[in-house]
Amino acid sequence: MKKGGKIGIITGVIILIIAIAGGYFFINDRTQKAKIMEEFSQIEELTKSGEFDMDALNEKTGTIVSSGKYANVEKAAKNYASELFNTAYEIRTILGDEKLAQLLTADNYEKDGPEFTETKKYLSETKQKLEDGKTKMLSYLEEGKINSYIEAETKDAYSIELYQQLLKEDIEISDKEKQELEKSIEKVQSMLNIEEEVINFLVENKDQWRVQGGQILFNSNSLVTKYNGFLTKLRIL
Repeated sequence: MKKGGKIGIITGVIILIIAIAGGYFFINDRTQKAKIMEEFSQIEELTKSGEFDMDALNEKTGTIVSSGKYANVEKAAKNYASELFNTAYEIRTILGDEKLAQLLTADNYEKDGPEFTETKKYLSETKQKLEDGKTKMLSYLEEGKINSYIEAETKDAYSIELYQQLLKEDIEISDKEKQELEKSIEKVQSMLNIEEEVINFLVENKDQWRVQGGQILFNSNSLVTKYNGFLTKLRIL
């Protein structure tokens, strides 16, 4: 009986330790998930207004708060978020440049005309940056691209599943939303193309116009009509 009692005690201790250990892993699992969810809740809070504080976002996406396999998930998701937000910020910076609104003004005509060397260079560079930004941004909305970040970190099926749950809305973004994003950028691209046409028109007819009293004046009505036609195209975009 004494010997049997010892076996019972040892068995009980083993069962207790196994139960505690199992409970620990269950609690740890929930804790690690909660950390990641809280991190992305804070990231969402930083971006929901459409205004990006990139310093705050870079600090948040550059810090890993979980551990073990969860750190792989968090790192992959934050790497994706960081590149997505930085690309969005680059596009926003291009679109928010006040210089864009000043290209077709009498002030710019006086400063950079009649050859418009700086204006043509700026338009060319801006158009290329916007096209590159659009291409990058649309690529980040593709499921394969999104999943590539976790696949670069781990092959663990559970981690991949958790990552996909975390970025579920991004992975399942509709074609309509993608098209709306693309169209909004293409509208600006069309505007830049028309502005470029205006500048080329002014260069081609550099001896037929002048700036006077804050206005551009042409030597013929036909040129006035053509110039106003460009401005009309811009207004109806």
